[in-house]
Amino acid sequence: MDMNLKLEYIILIILALMFYFYSLKDDLDKKKNKKFIKKNLKVGSKILTESKIIGEVIEVNTTDCLIISGKYEKYSYFLIETDSIEKILEI
Repeated sequence: MDMNLKLEYIILIILALMFYFYSLKDDLDKKKNKKFIKKNLKVGSKILTESKIIGEVIEVNTTDCLIISGKYEKYSYFLIETDSIEKILEI
């Protein structure tokens, strides 16, 4: 019985460590992506925001940017923070 208890603790510790490393990996990937976006964001870039809005950057400031979204005569302008950009679709 004592051996089974030790084995259960070892399995629980291994599962906890795996969960920690997988969640840490996601955070590192997000930080890497944010750094890439800040470095490569420029006027004319097509982007996807975290709220899944696709738009084109028309003005970039230090903390926010102005994007235009829509088609034909129905355009919408959004002022968003650069941290809310999920990825750059076209540079």
